[in-house]
Amino acid sequence: MFKKTVVVIIVLALIAGGIWFYVKKQIASAPVTNPVQTALVKKGLMVVDVACSGTVNANQNVDIKCQAGGQIVKLPFQLGALVKQGDLLLEVDPTPEEQALEVAQRNLEQAQFQYQTAQLNLQIAEQNLITDTATANANFLSAEAAAANDQILLNRTATLLKENLASQEDYDNAKTTLTQAQASVALARAAVNKLKTEALQVKLQGLSVKLANVAVESNKVAVQQAQINLSYTKVMAPLTGVVSNVAVQIGQVISSALTNVGGGTTILTLVDLSHIYVLASVNESDIDKVHVGDTVYITGSAYPGKVFLGKVVQMGPVGTNNSNVITFPVNVEVVGKDKQLLKPNMTAEVDIIANRLHNVVYIPLQAVQVQGRKDFVNVVGPDGTQTLTPVTLGVNNGREWQVLNGLKPGQKVVVYSGDYGSTWMRHH
Repeated sequence: MFKKTVVVIIVLALIAGGIWFYVKKQIASAPVTNPVQTALVKKGLMVVDVACSGTVNANQNVDIKCQAGGQIVKLPFQLGALVKQGDLLLEVDPTPEEQALEVAQRNLEQAQFQYQTAQLNLQIAEQNLITDTATANANFLSAEAAAANDQILLNRTATLLKENLASQEDYDNAKTTLTQAQASVALARAAVNKLKTEALQVKLQGLSVKLANVAVESNKVAVQQAQINLSYTKVMAPLTGVVSNVAVQIGQVISSALTNVGGGTTILTLVDLSHIYVLASVNESDIDKVHVGDTVYITGSAYPGKVFLGKVVQMGPVGTNNSNVITFPVNVEVVGKDKQLLKPNMTAEVDIIANRLHNVVYIPLQAVQVQGRKDFVNVVGPDGTQTLTPVTLGVNNGREWQVLNGLKPGQKVVVYSGDYGSTWMRHH
């Protein structure tokens, strides 16, 4: 019985060994296959886009300052308030400026009175000159006529004296009369010459009128400046916006933005949210794809799943070097209806649609190999065989390559994992 049991065990061991040997041989002779990842060659719409990040910005950020210094008496708006253009933002105590305006107005009135007085004095001087000129000329003519007449009388008396028809006394009297007449002519001539001095006095009075007029105009300017200074005590909103910062409070004394060396006290900050922008940084390798007017899709971590519509409105001409990475500023305006959801200084992800290629053949980026600076793909046949095929590539969008020649839609190509065979750095 024991021998029979041993025989059975030996037989079973031989059978098991045979089975193990057969399986091992089959495994060893079976072909080794590695799983190959493939993708179809497609034809259709290929979107060329540029992905980057940026910061949300408002249309304007305006720091409001007061051009007048003094104690704040009115401050109607606080943080977060909506302000319309022309609303009163702040008022400082206007009393000092009102007093300065009052003084300037009084000085102007005084200058105007002085101007009127100077004008009247000029008119009087001009009228006196006219009267004195007429009188002096008349007296001069009269004196000359009298002297001429007395000269004739003296000559006649001298003739009569020679003929003993007149006495010496008559001659002496005639001579005295002529001398007096000649003295009257000299006095009349002096009066005429004096008119020149009166004319100069009139001219001087005319200059006084001009000086008085200058004083009036100067005081008018002073009044206008005082009125402007008074208006500076009230600060009106230069634009419609939201108060993003309030730096003062009622009762506080602030310095003037005009007279203070440091530029005066900042009252508050207004943010104009009528336009919202995203200032994006585009890598130098992508900037050639971006153009003003390109459509942009914007997302933000604050609103998962929500996409905002935008468009490129500005492109900076000069790049910035940040840790040896050159980027260019691209300003994107958010144009969607919910643009106010994006707040200034938020971080946003930007996808710029640089181009839409219709009816083009394209393959995954990782399907391309580079050999000798030429591009190839491994085409998988129906029987699973792989054929290394040269291709001519167009543009890529970071995910797919446009294929200009070498492949047809529906073919299968091998897709490599990682960066193996990628031509990204050479073609991008």
